Amino acid sequence: MHISIPVTEEVKDSLGGRFVLYSVYLEGFLLCKVRYNDLHLWDEQLHRVFGSGVPSFPPKFFLAQTKAMAEERRLQLEKYLQELVSDPSVSSSEIFIEFFKKLQLETYKMPSIKIILNVYLPNGEQIKVDAQTSDTAERVLELALYKLNLSRELMEFFSFFLTRRESNGTYTVVKRIVGFEIPFLTVWGLEDERFQIDIKKWYMNPSIDAMLMGCTTSINLLYIQALQEMEMKWAKPTEAQRRKLEHLSQTEDKIKFLELMQEVHHYGYIQLGPCTSDYPEPFTPVNVSVGNAEMNCCFMLAEDRTKNISFHINNFTSWQVTFIQAHKGAAVPVTGQQLEFKLEYRQGDALKWLTIYTEKAFLLSSCLKKILCEQPVARAKEDLEIDIETSTTKKSSRKHEQVGGNTENKTLLTNKSENKAFDGFRDIDL
Repeated sequence: MHISIPVTEEVKDSLGGRFVLYSVYLEGFLLCKVRYNDLHLWDEQLHRVFGSGVPSFPPKFFLAQTKAMAEERRLQLEKYLQELVSDPSVSSSEIFIEFFKKLQLETYKMPSIKIILNVYLPNGEQIKVDAQTSDTAERVLELALYKLNLSRELMEFFSFFLTRRESNGTYTVVKRIVGFEIPFLTVWGLEDERFQIDIKKWYMNPSIDAMLMGCTTSINLLYIQALQEMEMKWAKPTEAQRRKLEHLSQTEDKIKFLELMQEVHHYGYIQLGPCTSDYPEPFTPVNVSVGNAEMNCCFMLAEDRTKNISFHINNFTSWQVTFIQAHKGAAVPVTGQQLEFKLEYRQGDALKWLTIYTEKAFLLSSCLKKILCEQPVARAKEDLEIDIETSTTKKSSRKHEQVGGNTENKTLLTNKSENKAFDGFRDIDL
């Protein structure tokens, strides 16, 4: 999750006094507005619960603030909140969730009342959820998936996403809605009927599909999302794959359809759509998608030429997302804030930078972080397979009295242990 405070405003209280109101943005969208004093009181409560595990809170000023002091406090509060949301034990706690729920309701001046919240599947099917205006995304998602009869053990593989459907059929994923966010307010605050809440799978490694194949509901959810990817031409099957997929969809053989989709290029990728970049020259249009341990960029060059480059996650050294002033020719996000995604990557022995201007920079960053989180799981599975293979080889070697039968397996283990590109990364660094 990405917390930022790009905007502050000076407000008068009921007694005529003045205070600063901090606009807290989550994943590039306004989450709430809060006063320093309210955060300070909350910090004291957090310290009583979590002790020294809570980061240092920006100190009070006992003299009038200068502009430099006000900017320093804004940056310190931003860092403080980012460190809190990066700690799962804090961000999943009741004291954290209830505080931000209260702030969201106060910011949007919304009472807690019963509503029927519409959420959607990738095929446009509508699910009506009996909820409260104050229900968090985690609660509403649980209600929606329960209504679909999804096994509770599989709920962690799905999430809410804010999406936008245009009248011409264009469909884009705008952002992931995180657990402590109030989804009703996320959509209501935008005041635009093109936005809606969709249920989509939330993992980037297509091989994870196999873990969901024992549940009819999860198979259906994966199937209709895969059909959408084919319809929108996000997935890139070969002609032979396309014909076989069409046959499998006609016969409704969903499991074989999904098994074949795992072999299709760009299956399960999240599409960012049109962006601009500084490569190969400033303001070059580029279509960006991310999934399966890579970020794919299709650069639009002169004379209707294109250039595709895939950046593998193992070659990334760092990236950052920054709020900046809008550039001429760059996309303007819904929030009114221009975002810059700056990537440092390794090309041979050299380090290079790529800058992408997009309203979905936080979504891109979240997807890349998700890829990093999934890599240890994939490595553990590979280690298990290698250990089994090594053991089998040793038995075979003893049986046939062959020398050095497991040399190849030792090499595989050595190469895997040397992959330490992200060992020093922390959530706050990304």
